[in-house]
Amino acid sequence: MIFHTIILSIVEGITEFIPVSSTAHLLLTGQLLGVQSGPFLETFSICIQSGAILAAVWYFWKIIWKHTHLIWKVAIAFIPTAIIGITLYPLIKTLFVSTAIIGSALIIGGAGLLLIKPVDTEESIADISYKQAFWIGLMQTLSFIPGISRAGATLIGGTLLGIPRTTIVTFSFLLAIPTILGASVVEARHMTGVTGSQWALIGFGTVLSFVVAICTIKFFIRLLTTKPLAWFGWYRIVIGILVLIVLH
Repeated sequence: MIFHTIILSIVEGITEFIPVSSTAHLLLTGQLLGVQSGPFLETFSICIQSGAILAAVWYFWKIIWKHTHLIWKVAIAFIPTAIIGITLYPLIKTLFVSTAIIGSALIIGGAGLLLIKPVDTEESIADISYKQAFWIGLMQTLSFIPGISRAGATLIGGTLLGIPRTTIVTFSFLLAIPTILGASVVEARHMTGVTGSQWALIGFGTVLSFVVAICTIKFFIRLLTTKPLAWFGWYRIVIGILVLIVLH
């Protein structure tokens, strides 16, 4: 199981920062490795995302410190996620076992990235309004569907609002901090029958995903903010089709 934990943690650390759905990649990688699907794998997949998000805290610390008023905008953006996530938690959990949903969501999200035209003008992260923050947060709730991608949903939503993608990416990762940490807490509270060794695996996976994310975050953020979004769009569509054909 330790080998599986290492592989899954590396996948998480790499995919959290790009719009390809880290949750979908973790669930699909688990299936390919022969890891038994169930509550533990789903909880593990969500909890180890905390490691990658802590890497985002480290990377964006100077921005957070410089623009402390952004905390209130992030809080406004987090409201839709908190309300919908808590209200629809049982329904959301049922979606994680469907490869048909994951594959379809990957394709739909990929098509969205192909259709939008990113704005590449310069704009300060501080210029995001409370209204824009709320709408970005509302778009983020689409990522409750495994395969949609939190980064992808916020990037598409922010682009439709006319916000430059460098600004959207930064705000998206700031918003991910309460979102992923909150999801991890909710998952931990609902998880029963976890053994000490399983908690140790979750802890180890979280630390490893943090280390991998620290090593890759700068590269992937530069890739996401300077390269064509079509790269990610076509990748998602290909993976989604393979999921529907091979794993469904």
